[in-house]
Amino acid sequence: MILGIDLGTTYSAAAYLDGDDNVQVVVNSEGQRTTPSVFYEESQGNIIIGEVAKENAVLHPKDVVSVVKNDMGKSVKYTMSSGNTYIPEQICAFIIRKIVQDAKAYSGKPINDVVITVPAYFTNSQRVATEDAARIAGVNMVASINEPTAALLGYIRKNKIEHGNVMVYDLGGGTFDVSIVRVDGEDIRVLANDGIARAGGHFFDIHIVDEVCRYLREKYDLDLEDDEYREDLQDIFNRAEKCKIQLSAKEIASIPIKIGDIRDSVEITRDFFESYLSRVFRATEVRMKMALKNAGLTVADLNTVLMVGGSSRIPYIEKRLEDFTGRAPARDINPDEAVAIGAAIFASLKVEETPRKAFTDVCSHGIGFLYFADRNEQKNYVLIEKNSSLPVSYTRTAQTRVRNQRSILLTVTEGESEDPEKDKKLCDRDILLPPNLPEDTDVNITYELNEFQVLHIHVDIPVEKDWHYDYEMPKETEITPEDIAMMTGITLRTSVS
Repeated sequence: MILGIDLGTTYSAAAYLDGDDNVQVVVNSEGQRTTPSVFYEESQGNIIIGEVAKENAVLHPKDVVSVVKNDMGKSVKYTMSSGNTYIPEQICAFIIRKIVQDAKAYSGKPINDVVITVPAYFTNSQRVATEDAARIAGVNMVASINEPTAALLGYIRKNKIEHGNVMVYDLGGGTFDVSIVRVDGEDIRVLANDGIARAGGHFFDIHIVDEVCRYLREKYDLDLEDDEYREDLQDIFNRAEKCKIQLSAKEIASIPIKIGDIRDSVEITRDFFESYLSRVFRATEVRMKMALKNAGLTVADLNTVLMVGGSSRIPYIEKRLEDFTGRAPARDINPDEAVAIGAAIFASLKVEETPRKAFTDVCSHGIGFLYFADRNEQKNYVLIEKNSSLPVSYTRTAQTRVRNQRSILLTVTEGESEDPEKDKKLCDRDILLPPNLPEDTDVNITYELNEFQVLHIHVDIPVEKDWHYDYEMPKETEITPEDIAMMTGITLRTSVS
C-alpha cells in the first residue's frame, strides 16, 4: 500500500485509498486523526512522538524539539540532556516512522511506499532534506507534492471540478502557502506558488503567551521564563492554544493564573488578537498578489478560493480573505486533513499505469549561477525562473580560458535577484576537467529540476571521447551510514496520555 503523509510543522496526518478507492484518514495509536510533530527523548534511546512530547515541551526544553520543519535543510543540531545529538532530518525521520507505524496498525496492511507533502516555498535543500528524512526512517519516498496543491486534489475529487482557476490559501501551524491552479478537464496545472516560512497557529500562541508574560512581569515582577516557573509556563502555553480557539466565538477569553500565592486571570480580547492577525494577513496578502501576478491573473479571474490549514478556521482570516477576493472561501474538506487526503490521491496517481489526470507543478524559487560581469563584480544569472513548469532543464555553455585548464568553479544559486547577496548559495564547487583540453573548449552545464523540484547538475565536454559528469546538489548537513544505523537501533515508544 502507498501512504500519503502530511508532514506538518505542528501537526502531521496520513491517509490512503482503500480497495474501494475511498480515502481513509489514519487514526493514530492515541485515537486521533492528527499527530503533534513533536519529538521528546524521555531517556537514553527512548523516543516519544506526539501529544505526550508536546506536553513536555516547556517542562523538558532540552529534550523536546518542536517546529523542526522550519530547520529542515539547515546546519542545525539539537543536543539532548543525555548528550545525544540529532539533526532536523533525524527528528523528522522519527515522526515519519511513527506515522507509518500507526498507518500499518490502522489499515492492517504493509506500507510499501510513501508520498510526503512539503510547503510550496521549500528550497532545494529543504526538499532534499525531506527525502533524507524518509530514507533514515526506512521508508521508500516515491514522490513529494506541494501542500496547497495536495489539498486542491482532495477538493477536486470531492466536488468533481472540471474547469476553473483556483487559489489555495494554506495557513497552518507554522507556515503559509498560496498556489494558483488551473483545472481544465484532466489537466491540472499549477500556475504560481508563493509563501511565508514562519506564519501560523504556533506563532499565534506565542503572541498570546508573550502578553501573559508581560502582564505578570509588570504587575507582579514575575519572570515566567525563569526555570522555577517552567511547569507554569507549560500550562500557559496549553491554555493559550485554547484561548485562541475561544476568541473565534467570544470577544474576551481569560487565562487563569495560579502561581505560588498569585491568583489572577489575564484577559485576552479579540481586538488584541486581531491586531496581530491583521499584520499576518497583510503579509499573506502581499504573497497572494504576487502569486496572481506571476500567474497572469487577477482576483476577478478566480472561480474558487480554497482555505486549508488549521489556522484558516479563524473567522477574522476568513473574513479578510473574502474581502480581498470578493467571494466566500470554500471549506469543503477538513482543513486539518485536506493535505493528507490530497497526498493519498496523488499517491494513487503515481502507482497507476495510466494516470487519470495530467498534473503539472511549478518551481518555487529561481535557479541560477554566479558570473563575473567584469573583473571586480559578480552577478547572479537566473537560468530557471521562479514558477517555471516542472520538470525543466536548461544548458549553458562555458569555455576553458587556457590550455590544460584543470577545473571550472561552479557556484549555483537559488533566488530571483541579480544581486548575489540576496540569493541563497546552493553550492560552490570546482568541477575537475580531463587533462590536455585546448583553450576555448566548450563545457556544457545542464541544470535539471525534476518533477519534485530537486536539482541535478550534468556537465558534458564534447571532446574526441565524450566526457560526462553528474552530481546531485551537496547538502548543508551530510547524513552518514552511521546516522542511519544509529536511528534504526533506537526504539520509538508510543505513549498514551
